[in-house]
Amino acid sequence: EKNCGSLEKMTVFAKHPDGVMILKFTLPSSATMAVKHFDGITELNGKPIGQKVRASYWDGVTDYTVKDEEKEEKELEQRHSEFGDWLDGQTELPKEFLLKVEE
Repeated sequence: EKNCGSLEKMTVFAKHPDGVMILKFTLPSSATMAVKHFDGITELNGKPIGQKVRASYWDGVTDYTVKDEEKEEKELEQRHSEFGDWLDGQTELPKEFLLKVEE
């Protein structure tokens, strides 16, 4: 619909419930133009987009990545288990490096 300038990088956070994306323009004036143009629009190219767009300047700090903590926890447990199995199977190590188990 409108060319705001040369885009250097676009990052889309596909899993974010608000549909967040970060656009990095080569010129600050292009970013200003994009924020002014897109903030508050409800349609694009004459077609409704389903919700009101909120355009603003990124603070450079906020992380919009959506993490699946349950999945990450399971993966961590799996890695720990595999490492433990690997350690238990080490019989070629020098005696001082072998796992000592008290009986």
